[in-house]
Amino acid sequence: MKICSGCGQLEGVQEYDAQLWNLYDRWDGGGRQYIEPLVYTQSDFEYDGYIDDDGYDAIKLSMEKNMGERGLCTECGRPDLRGLTEKDFMTEEEAQENRDMYAEMAAERRMGC
Repeated sequence: MKICSGCGQLEGVQEYDAQLWNLYDRWDGGGRQYIEPLVYTQSDFEYDGYIDDDGYDAIKLSMEKNMGERGLCTECGRPDLRGLTEKDFMTEEEAQENRDMYAEMAAERRMGC
């Protein structure tokens, strides 16, 4: 077991990780956890397939910023719930309603609606 240098949380304990993700799913963060992740693919770099150091740094910075915007630690990728209190979390039922709503919105976007 070790401590993450980014968020300061314990790593390597499955029960702890499961509870972190459960809380993340119930977090009332204005839907931040439902934002689609920013992902780059090889086709984004079709011009010559080569990325210089500045380009690599820019890509890494933008993806780390996106993780932070979604409430994830940029080092370990797990939920970063520092500073949140009990009032910041929804009940299981409210969280399920939220998940369903955001899943429907994502499906509509994919269909072009």
